[in-house]
Amino acid sequence: MGKRFGILGAILLVANLSMGQSLNEYVERGLEKNDISRKLPSIDSLIQVAKENSPRLKYFDADAKYWEGRVSVTGRSWMNSIYLDASYGYGIFDNLSNQQIAGDPQASQALFTTEQSRFNLGVSMKMPLHAIFNRKLEVKTAKAEAERAKYEKEFALRELEMLVTQQFHEVVRAHRMLLVSSSIVESYKLQALNADKNFTNGVIDITEYTRLQQMLNQSLKTLEFQKSEYEMALSALEGIVGIKIEI
Repeated sequence: MGKRFGILGAILLVANLSMGQSLNEYVERGLEKNDISRKLPSIDSLIQVAKENSPRLKYFDADAKYWEGRVSVTGRSWMNSIYLDASYGYGIFDNLSNQQIAGDPQASQALFTTEQSRFNLGVSMKMPLHAIFNRKLEVKTAKAEAERAKYEKEFALRELEMLVTQQFHEVVRAHRMLLVSSSIVESYKLQALNADKNFTNGVIDITEYTRLQQMLNQSLKTLEFQKSEYEMALSALEGIVGIKIEI
């Protein structure tokens, strides 16, 4: 009798191991066949799209252009101190004769009047002292700000590359967990069908039947959770790169 139970136990053990191995092989085949990393765009292409669509990088580009413009404007700020004056007049004016202009001592000293137009043009310069001493400092400061904007963009680029890479692998991980959960649910569904038949035939009691049903329900809850995890991971990746990813 003991020998019979020993043989039966060995048979059940082999059957369980075989079932476990079959499930593992089934899951592994499913993961290999449905590897989402082969369906997603490459990481390099996603990074390139993310760079083109990133509002943060566009901000740094605009900031760099602004400070480059400030360097140019500050460098020419001395021109603000130059003034151009012009005047125009029309009427009768007293004029010197050519002899008077030449300094001829015998020339008449009487002025002669003529009707004419007169136009005067003059240039003047008035520069405050602080503009003289602060100009170089202002140019240097503007150049430093432009340089800082450049390095901030480079830092943001590296952060973006890392973020895209991490989220890409997060999508792959979430999808693999979804496939595993789906396989577990299918396995528990088969067990639940056998449990219904065995409970009806009196092979198992209510306690075992309830336990198997609870395991199925728990696996269904886990599957829904993994679906949500995968959808959120994919949505986050789409938000980073700025496009809809079709799989």
